[in-house]
Amino acid sequence: MIDGMKFRQNLLRQFPELKEEIEENEGLVHMEMGALESLANEHIKNGNFEGLQKAYNFIATLFEEFRGTDPSVINAISVSFLEGLNFEDKKYGKRAKSLLPPELLKLWNEQMEHNQKIGWVK
Repeated sequence: MIDGMKFRQNLLRQFPELKEEIEENEGLVHMEMGALESLANEHIKNGNFEGLQKAYNFIATLFEEFRGTDPSVINAISVSFLEGLNFEDKKYGKRAKSLLPPELLKLWNEQMEHNQKIGWVK
């Protein structure tokens, strides 16, 4: 099981601008992960690739830490972060997708394949 306190502390240390949203959803890992997804989408919309890379690096580190040990964390990464990234953005979407670390791109592709199989495609 994910250590929620450790996750939140790390998230807020890296992204203090999410403090209010994280505190509103304390203990709801998918909602907390969704807050980071929203921030990442703002970075995509604005072409802020430095900020986007920071979010990707945070998620990649989390993925490495919990891969093989906690499927709930991997699920939260897939469903509440990767799945909603706006790679359809006409101006910056392709570049944003190209910056995903390989392990996260693989996870994103797996999630999209799963969504197609169940008939749910954004």
